[in-house]
Amino acid sequence: MNYISISVYFLLALSLAIGIKIAPRRGFNQNFLSLDATNSLKGVMAIFVLMHHLSQKKLFQQTHTIPFFEQIGFLFVGVFFLTSGYGLYKSFLTKKDYLNTFLKRRILPLVLFYYVMVIIYAAYHLINKSNFTPAEWIFKLSGLVAINSQSWFVPVIILMYLSFYFIYKNERLRKIGIPLLLLITFLQGLLFCIINHFPWYIGESGWWKQPGAFSNLPWWMRHCALPFEGEWWVNSTIGFVLGIAVAKHEKALIEWSSKKYWPKFILIILLTGLLTFAGFFCCWNISYWTEFGGNLGTMNKLICYLVQCLQVLVTDIFILFLMRKVYVQNSFYRFCGERSLEIYLMQETALFGWLFLIEKDRQPLIKSGNCNLILYMILVTATVMLSAIIYHRINRGIKKAIS
Repeated sequence: MNYISISVYFLLALSLAIGIKIAPRRGFNQNFLSLDATNSLKGVMAIFVLMHHLSQKKLFQQTHTIPFFEQIGFLFVGVFFLTSGYGLYKSFLTKKDYLNTFLKRRILPLVLFYYVMVIIYAAYHLINKSNFTPAEWIFKLSGLVAINSQSWFVPVIILMYLSFYFIYKNERLRKIGIPLLLLITFLQGLLFCIINHFPWYIGESGWWKQPGAFSNLPWWMRHCALPFEGEWWVNSTIGFVLGIAVAKHEKALIEWSSKKYWPKFILIILLTGLLTFAGFFCCWNISYWTEFGGNLGTMNKLICYLVQCLQVLVTDIFILFLMRKVYVQNSFYRFCGERSLEIYLMQETALFGWLFLIEKDRQPLIKSGNCNLILYMILVTATVMLSAIIYHRINRGIKKAIS
């Protein structure tokens, strides 16, 4: 572990310790699922996702900087889905006629936020003089092709919101709402385990398997060209269903977890560790990327997908148990939590905009003491935060205008 990693981990630990809420020795935190607590939790996950994306850059991997975050980004996103599902069902329970204005108040803002993001990224690419063809510009501006590869979260959460709306709008379906949402979740995963990461929509074309061809693919044949593509994008949505289940049975779950808390918590810790190991094994030895080889084909992806779904469930449960005893609640993470969507969606421009500091001709750029790596982290983080603040103000104005 290098000194940069140690410094980052120390600063993160220090920021988490400020304002931390610790339960009495034989008691539990009563407000661990309050709005302030869940907002702070989302803020923590937003920063962790940023660390995850930083850790995936070549220089970070070569220097083993913040490696803890590299393989577990989907677990942080799983917490976002957990809080989304929980908040949605709590609103459904407590707000009269909540579903009557659901499409206008929950779905429409997300759609508008998405296209504001598209405009922001279009401006970035114009300034950056990105070499887009006219057809590529049309498809990217329409939202049919992803102008921001990290924007997958928006169509996925909209799909889950719409599923919730149509299920819970019907009193008969409402009785089996959680099994139906689980079915929808697994159907998404199965779909992406069957289709390729590459352009399945134009038929079989194996030339991308040739050495060096991957980076030279035309834009419409690259993986993740669509805004909704890839099983690694839906391996976290099961957290949404868990969040609804927690909100629906909150009182019973709290009572259950309070009895013999420590044996149950230790068991959850062991399961989390076991599934984390299983998840790493699957990624390294089975893999999603069957296009480049592998004997199991679709089964590779299905195994990885199911293991990671279990990882998300157990990790979310671990966090819920942990928060009964200790959780983070401070102004910084609450601030980030209220802007977590904006922080997430604004990352790609910063990550690529400052990439020249740590890469040259797609190769890691090593400088004495890795000073360029430190500068990159600082500038990316500052740019993401500033962009998120501006983007949030725009979104807040849109939301106010349509309310």
